[in-house]
Amino acid sequence: MPEVRPSWLGLPRFDWSLTLLGLCVFTFTIVTYRLPLGDVGIAIALVGLVLQRDKLRVPFPVWLFGTFVLWALVASFESPYADIARDKVVEYLKLLMIMLVVVNALRTEGQLRFYLLFFLACFVLYPVRGTLLGADSVHGRAVWNYIYGNSNDLATLCLIALGVALGLVFAKPSRVLVRVGAGISAILLLVVILLTQSRGAFIGLVAGMGPALFWLGLRRPVRLLFFAGILALVISLAIPTSVWERLSGIAKLTSTSTIADADTEGSAAERFEVQKVAWQIFVDHPVFGIGLGAYPLANAMYAPHIGMKDTHNTYLNLAAEVGLPGLILWLVCFGSVIRYAYRNRRLAPTGTLATQQGWIERAFFAYLVASTVGSYSKLTFPYLMLTVLWCSATLLSPPPGLSKSAPQTTGS
Repeated sequence: MPEVRPSWLGLPRFDWSLTLLGLCVFTFTIVTYRLPLGDVGIAIALVGLVLQRDKLRVPFPVWLFGTFVLWALVASFESPYADIARDKVVEYLKLLMIMLVVVNALRTEGQLRFYLLFFLACFVLYPVRGTLLGADSVHGRAVWNYIYGNSNDLATLCLIALGVALGLVFAKPSRVLVRVGAGISAILLLVVILLTQSRGAFIGLVAGMGPALFWLGLRRPVRLLFFAGILALVISLAIPTSVWERLSGIAKLTSTSTIADADTEGSAAERFEVQKVAWQIFVDHPVFGIGLGAYPLANAMYAPHIGMKDTHNTYLNLAAEVGLPGLILWLVCFGSVIRYAYRNRRLAPTGTLATQQGWIERAFFAYLVASTVGSYSKLTFPYLMLTVLWCSATLLSPPPGLSKSAPQTTGS
């Protein structure tokens, strides 16, 4: 049940555990890349799982993702790139362990909200700060380093962090310091998304969070004008005109006859050709695919004139690599958590946790929309936040016996 004792930050107090400590060490490592302690963090967390007094939680979405990994292993035996596929399966096994750690580490509202604040602080202090103060650029599009070295990946990860920031902004019991810091973080994240010039992330942002922000503006027009003025000032100072020129090309993506004019570097037209290749690979290998992580090699084999390219579409990528069964398992895993979270939030009374969770849900919807023009199934953050969303929804669920209408299958 949610805790009621506030800490000095206005967040509920909580008890530390080895599992939570290990999760924080791992999160700091993969977000900041400052210290090579990712495996150490997971080791600490797994020791905490063994020593914990609470019953081990293995919810339905974790089982689903485990089934997806098992299917990817089975499919690797039919892959012409078996070694690459099995190496990638090992990486997904690590993601499975991370998901298991998260669902057992975040058992109280205090632990959940502290972790979200910790994640946001790490993200803003490193990739966001690094992008704004010392970023490189590719064709004028901002990038940073490591996994943030791809502008589309950077923008999509910022979408997830933006959902966390907005959740903290609108979670009113938090102290003013937390809400102001989260508000500044949200503005900086939006600036980074625009600087990357990622059309997929921009479409996801509008589709996932635009309606809710518009509705809030209608309810509180004075506040909307105030924050819109601040945002407009920041954007006018930080965003060059080339950003708007590239984003204006979105209108030309709706037709195959105009897609070549969507950008000067021709990336949209090339992606369209790659996706046609991906569809052909899926048609040729509809059940087992060509192996997890092997798509670039298969693309070069099918289309030597294009070479080793990514699909730039998460769903086509999964279909081509692990076949239709693998794609369905992945979609059901994500869909079950989002459905479980939405239903529990709708059944729960309005409050801090429900408000915060709503913005994380919207961030996930934005991520799924952006995934239509980017391959993001191999990134760690979505799985991390997917299990965080499950933990939040479980905290919102009514005690057994109080509500027969609450969903039980995905939360068991």
